[in-house]
Amino acid sequence: MIYDNLAGNWIYRSFVNLAEVLPELDPKNVIVQDVEKWSRYMFGQGTMVLNPSATGGMAGVFHMGDDIQPLDMTLMGRIDVEGDKTRVRWNAAGLPGTPSDGWLYEYDAHLVSEWPTGNKQVEAFVGSVIRSQPHNDLAPNQRIDQAARAGRVASFLMVRVPFKEPREAIPLPSEMLSMVGSRHHRLHHAIWHGLRDYWVTPGDGEITDDERREIAALGWAPPRANQRPTRGDASGREADNGAGEDFLYMHRLMLLEVRALLNGKGLPPIASWSSIPQPNRDSRNADGFSVPPAWDLAQGEAANKGAALIKSDEYWRSRMTFLERQFKSPEYLATLTLDQLGSKIEWLIHNLMHIRWCSRPVDPEDHQTLLPRGRPLTDTSDKWVQTRLEGKPFYYDDLNDTFSSHVHPVFWRLHGWVDDRIDDWFAAHNAKHSGQVVKDDVMGVPWFLTGAWVSAADPWVGPMAMMHHGAAGDEQAEIAVMQRVYDLIFKPDAPGPTIGRDTKFTQKVLLGG
Repeated sequence: MIYDNLAGNWIYRSFVNLAEVLPELDPKNVIVQDVEKWSRYMFGQGTMVLNPSATGGMAGVFHMGDDIQPLDMTLMGRIDVEGDKTRVRWNAAGLPGTPSDGWLYEYDAHLVSEWPTGNKQVEAFVGSVIRSQPHNDLAPNQRIDQAARAGRVASFLMVRVPFKEPREAIPLPSEMLSMVGSRHHRLHHAIWHGLRDYWVTPGDGEITDDERREIAALGWAPPRANQRPTRGDASGREADNGAGEDFLYMHRLMLLEVRALLNGKGLPPIASWSSIPQPNRDSRNADGFSVPPAWDLAQGEAANKGAALIKSDEYWRSRMTFLERQFKSPEYLATLTLDQLGSKIEWLIHNLMHIRWCSRPVDPEDHQTLLPRGRPLTDTSDKWVQTRLEGKPFYYDDLNDTFSSHVHPVFWRLHGWVDDRIDDWFAAHNAKHSGQVVKDDVMGVPWFLTGAWVSAADPWVGPMAMMHHGAAGDEQAEIAVMQRVYDLIFKPDAPGPTIGRDTKFTQKVLLGG
């Protein structure tokens, strides 16, 4: 069972339980007495930001008042799910030293069931609230209860606030979107990841020998398959093969390409994360880094729980902060080869950051139909490249899909953080093993000479000419080649579902794809 799907902002309104029929209000003929009757029924309102834990606990904050005179309370409670029924019970306590000091309210609510014939139904809670401690009433219109006595019960409803996607909060420049959102760039990124992940994957659906030969003839055979950072015990561990270096190099090249584009257009650079952002479940997403709520991935309970756990505050505190300290520690970095650094970052934290900040995808044509599993992996039709939204170009940007992750604004902050770890690694080795790691220019990218700590003389990005989007050849011919390679990997013509093959980071991390 997942609880994280309730995370985010909910508009709260509570009403006094009076058995009276209220008058109709005519905005063209306002009657003060009628407005006063309506005002008597408002018990309270504001925004509740819910922050569920991975085990069903719930924290949060209740924002009332306004920016000039805020009035907040902290939330603490429990979520219980039985079948298709969700019940939440929680307390709201005032903050010491603020106008809400000493306040205490208790809430009991149920999530409104989804109607099979409902039309664009908005998620909502209905419930009741009791004032558990008396306090001075700050609402002068509440004539029936000026003393704000304990024991007062009201009814309430809460309506979900839609999550503001990063593309709205921190949009990428249109000049950049037209490049990274192109079919050429999407195919390149997806097949680079796909070939590394599945070149030597055993089992049903693996790339056959004939397919390998065709991919090689098209110039796309990867010299190194992807490797997890740990592969068996120390005595029988498979040797590092340089795939971690490929991971770091290819994404550094992507960053350099984008930075050159922005600089050439006179646009500001995209700042890397200096640290992995702290937990934030506010749906308003002011900085673009709020963690979107989880959803049912339609891949089973284990996948749902895994994704929700990665989005939780507990995961950030217990896992991500530890890994960030490790990957910034000179003492630790000085023990790693460049290949080990890349492999560990890719599998231990990079993939997880993609999952943590991914949102529930919707169909790019109507922008409403929910797609629990995202883009069908065999579908690369035009709607997944570019459509229109309110008369403007719209680029599908699921952060959990290698066909689209690099179109998501968080991708460039995340990979900027990854790239900065390379510089930390060099600084650590320069201090600990002076002269053993030497900087070099490799195919136009600031990199390192091979040696004791660097193994790959030719980091792999696919055919180098294709990395630069037709700069050295016919772009449409390159797209045709890449489309063929993509189809060989993901097999759109195969009967039935392809086993163990996906472009999703959740598939790799949670299901062992």
